[in-house]
Parts: sequence; structure tokens; C-alpha cells
Amino acid sequence: MFHPARAGALVAVCSCWLLVGCDAPKDKKVDRPAVQGKGDAPTKTKVALLLNWYPEAEHGGFYAAQVHGIYEKYGLDVEIQPGGKTTVVPQSLALGRVQFGVANADDVLIARTQDVSLVALMAPIQDGPRCIMVRADSGITSFEQLKNVTLQIDSTRPYVPFLKSKGLLDESVKLAPYFGSVAQLVAGPGYAAQGYNFSEPFMARQQGLEVNQLMMSDIGYNPYASLLIATSEYVEKNPEVCKRMVQASAEGWVKYLSDTEATNEVILKANKQGLEKAALEFGVEALKPLCIKDGDTSRVGQMSLERWTQLADTLVELKLIDRAKVNVDASFRADLLEPPAK
Repeated sequence: MFHPARAGALVAVCSCWLLVGCDAPKDKKVDRPAVQGKGDAPTKTKVALLLNWYPEAEHGGFYAAQVHGIYEKYGLDVEIQPGGKTTVVPQSLALGRVQFGVANADDVLIARTQDVSLVALMAPIQDGPRCIMVRADSGITSFEQLKNVTLQIDSTRPYVPFLKSKGLLDESVKLAPYFGSVAQLVAGPGYAAQGYNFSEPFMARQQGLEVNQLMMSDIGYNPYASLLIATSEYVEKNPEVCKRMVQASAEGWVKYLSDTEATNEVILKANKQGLEKAALEFGVEALKPLCIKDGDTSRVGQMSLERWTQLADTLVELKLIDRAKVNVDASFRADLLEPPAK
């Protein structure tokens, strides 16, 4: 589920980064590949994965890799740490508190131009889930029709200047803060709200309101989502661990998208915010077409230079990042992922 606290995380990174400086702590521990222990039992590499929000469907594949023993098969002992309102994934990675994290592609590029050397390792959600929700009874079915409404949205997020640059937020649209509630949208006409297509639309439906979803990906703003990320320093020092983590996570996502029951039970227990089973099941079904194209699970998690370059160009045009500081090739690693097992 989207929450405005997620949007403020990157700003917090910048402030904290200035305080701690660009060097990671000198006593930072580096995980080494699994080694053979006494007897026949190998020693599993212990790593931690920090989520960018409370456990939900968008993290399902990582949990599936844990639940179904896939991480263990790859010699990994993975601790999945739930995120929340105050979670700042880039800072935790930079300080060596965790080895891996979850973030979206636009956050990776913005952080890199602010001297936080994040690297994307795999992208389970290929098409971005961000949307603008409008009431079905409003008659609005496209961004071009988004007129004379109050739009509840986090104006600090990159997709807001993107919408403005496309002429899709004119003076008739009043911007108002979004606090994670669809109450005003439900209460009456004249409102629209940001959301993730696997979350907020279900919240509205629970309150008896059908909504139309205007997908940001349909108009060209389509960053990869729920990326598995690490710092470039960690990847350079632990390439084998990263490769195993990527392979196992990809298999976990393939498993989750076809068999959710056992994993969803774990997610529901891990989420302490009252997530309901029905909401989680709705989320999974909404995520499937964003993760899998034409039923081809062999491409789950893959990334392309073209997509990353397109996103970087968009952020430069919006003056959100400095072209001189953009190194798209160093922002992601596509070579760690082989076709996952079906």
C-alpha cells in the first residue's frame, strides 16, 4: 500500500547522508560466500533484506523464497526486515546495517546523483503500479479528462512534475496532500487520489466505491518497482552472494505468482498494520500482469539498458537529477540474473 511516508524517505536519505558523510563505517562487516563447514553441511551466508514498506503483495516473491526454502537452496540465510513509515532503505544500506533492500528505479537514480551508490539487481515488477484513482461515476477515463478536481497526491514525487510537463495537471486541478486514506474520494464527487493499483482501489471498493485507475505507465512514466538493491561497494566485494540472492529471489517471485497460499499466511503475520487476507489476494491478482508478460516467467526480474536510459532522460528533463552525475550503466546489474526455474 502506498503511504506518503514512503515519498519522504529519499529526502531523509539526503539529510542523513550529509551527516554521516560518504564513507561507510570502518567496522562494516562484509558477508562472504558460503563455505563448507565440518562434515557435509555447508555454512549458509547470513544476509538481511530491508523492505521499503510494511509487508504486502509487492514483497511476495522475497517472502516466497524464504517460505519455500529457495534461499536455503542457494546457501543463504535471509532475514527479511519489514519497513514502515520511518524506514530509509538507502541510508541503511550505505551504513552497512543491511546487505540488501527494496526500492523503485526512480529512487535509485535520484539517490545515485546524491552520492548514495545504489545498484539495482533485479526488477520483479516490470510495469509500475502507480495510478491516479478517480470515481467511476465521474466519467473520467483518461488523464486528459482530469479536470476540475481536487487531486490528493504527494507533490514531492517525480511523477507530479512529469504530469505537469505533459500538460495533464492544469489550473483546474487543485493539489492537496494525500495521507493514505480514500475517505474523501468515497465521500463525494470532485476528488481524485494517487495510489498503487494493487492496494488503494481495494480500499475504495471495501467502502462501496468503484474507481477507474489511470496508470502512470500508460503515459510514459514507468520505473521498475520493488527492485532488489544493494550498494555498489557490497556488490563489488560480494559478487557471488549477490548472484545467489538474485537467482533465489527471482525463483521466489516465479513461485509466488503461481502459488501464494503459504506465503500469504506469512505476510499476513508479518504485517502488523491490519492487512486483510482479501486485500492481499486482490493485490496479488493486480500484480501478476505487472510482473509477467504474455505468461513468460523466464523474464521475471530482468532489466534493460533502454528502460533505465529512458527513465534517466525523463528525470533529467524534469531537472530532478543532474546529467553530469548520471551513470546509467552503473545503476543496475542485468548480468546476475539467469532465466529462473519454472
